[in-house]
Amino acid sequence: MTNAHKFTRLTGCALAAIVLFAAITMRAQTIISNETLVTSTFVVNKTPVKISCLVAGCSVKAPVLSSIPVTCPAAIGATCTFHIALNTTVTIALPCGGEDCLGTSGPSNTYQFLVDGSAPLPGPTDAQGHYIFSANIETDTLFPSVAQYPAAVIATVTNSNSQDHVIDLSVGCVDKEKNFGCGLTVNRSSMRVDVFEP
Repeated sequence: MTNAHKFTRLTGCALAAIVLFAAITMRAQTIISNETLVTSTFVVNKTPVKISCLVAGCSVKAPVLSSIPVTCPAAIGATCTFHIALNTTVTIALPCGGEDCLGTSGPSNTYQFLVDGSAPLPGPTDAQGHYIFSANIETDTLFPSVAQYPAAVIATVTNSNSQDHVIDLSVGCVDKEKNFGCGLTVNRSSMRVDVFEP
C-alpha cells in the first residue's frame, strides 16, 4: 500500500470520527432560541436548611423552596420555557469516625428541581430532578467546606388546564462510599425564574 493510500484511509477515518463525534455532541445538547422573556419571579429564603445523617451509606433530603407559583401567560395548550437559576452558599459537613480526623470524602450532594412534580426537561437533571452540585468533597482541616454552589436548569411547560405551575427545590446528600454519613447546610439562598414564550 502506498503512502497516498494510507493517507487517504487515515483521512477518511479521521473524518468519520469527527462526524460521529459531532452527531453524538449534537444529540447531547438542546438548543432553544428566539424566545421572548415575558416575566420573572424572584424568591429569597433567609432561613438555613440543615440536613444530616450519621450512619454509613445513609441518605437524607429536605425542602429548601416549596410551592413557588410561576405563571406561563401563553394560551391553554401552548408552552413556555422556564429558566430556573439558584444562587446559594452551602456548608458541607465532613463527618468522620474518630476524634481529630480530617473528615471523609464520598458523599454526593444534590439539588432536586421539580416543576409540577416532575423533573424539568430538558434539564440538565436526572429523571427524578436531581442535579449533582458536589461529590467527593475532602478537607485537610477539621472545618467543614463552605462554598457557593449555583445551579441552573431549563424546563419546558405546557398549559394543560391552567396557566399556573409550581416549582419545588429540595437538597439532599447520599453517603455513596458508605463511610460515616453525610450532612450539609444550605445557607441563605435566592432563586430567579425567567419565563419565555416562543
